[in-house]
Amino acid sequence: MTPRLIPAGNPGAFTGRGNNTYLIGTVLIDAGVGQSAHLDALAAALGDQPLEHLVITHGHSDHAGGVPALRERWPTARVSRHCPDGDVPDQCHHLADGDRVEIGSRALRVLVTPGHAADHICLFDEVMGDLFTGDMVIAGTTVLVPSRAKGGSMRAYLQSLARLRDLDAGRLLPGHGPVIEQPRHRITAVIAHRLEREAQVAGCLKQGVTDPAAIVAKLYDGVPAMLLPFAEQTVIAHIEKLEEDQR
Repeated sequence: MTPRLIPAGNPGAFTGRGNNTYLIGTVLIDAGVGQSAHLDALAAALGDQPLEHLVITHGHSDHAGGVPALRERWPTARVSRHCPDGDVPDQCHHLADGDRVEIGSRALRVLVTPGHAADHICLFDEVMGDLFTGDMVIAGTTVLVPSRAKGGSMRAYLQSLARLRDLDAGRLLPGHGPVIEQPRHRITAVIAHRLEREAQVAGCLKQGVTDPAAIVAKLYDGVPAMLLPFAEQTVIAHIEKLEEDQR
C-alpha cells in the first residue's frame, strides 16, 4: 500500500499550502482541521472501506483539530496519539516509543520525537523506507521550536533530529510541503542551521543583548512582522538550551 496524500485544505501564513495528511490503506496520519472538502476527499479515497485508524503526530490544532469531524464521519475509527503526561484523552489510545501501527501486512514504528511539541511522534515504515515526520522537518525552511512554557525544547529537538537522521530513511513525508527525497542531507542541514543560530544567540548574550525581542531584531532581519513572535519563541528555546548546557 502506497501512502496517498490527502490535503487538509487549510492554506495560510503559518501552514503554507496547508497540512498534509496521508492515507495508507485504511490508516490516516494526522487529522487536518475538519474541512468538509478534506473529509470528502478522504471518503473518495477510501471507497467502500471505512476509516479504521487515525494516528496523530502531535496535538497542534492544524494536525489534530479535525479529530471530532473525522469521528463523526467514521465513529468506529480508532484514534491514537502519544500522551507524555499520561493524560490520555477520551476514546484515544496512547502510543509509546517503539509501538507498531499495523497497516495490512506491515507496520509503522512509532518514534517519540519531542522538541517542536512535547507529544510529537514520527512514524517509520521500515519496509518502504518512508518516514512520516509531522512538524519535525520540512523542505525549504525551518520549523518553530517553542519555549519550554509552550511545550518545546531545543535540546530535545536536536536530539530527535539526530535520531531521525541516523534511521537512514529513503524519504521524508512531512506534515507541510513536498516530500523530501534526500533525508540525511536535509536533516543534517537543519541541525547545522540550528547550531549556527545557537552560536549567534550566544554571541548576542555575550554582547549584552539579552532581551529575546532585541535578539530577534538583530538576527532575523526581513522576517514579516506576523512571524516575529514565533522567531522570539525559538530564540527563547535557544537561550534555554544554552542554560541547560551551562553556557
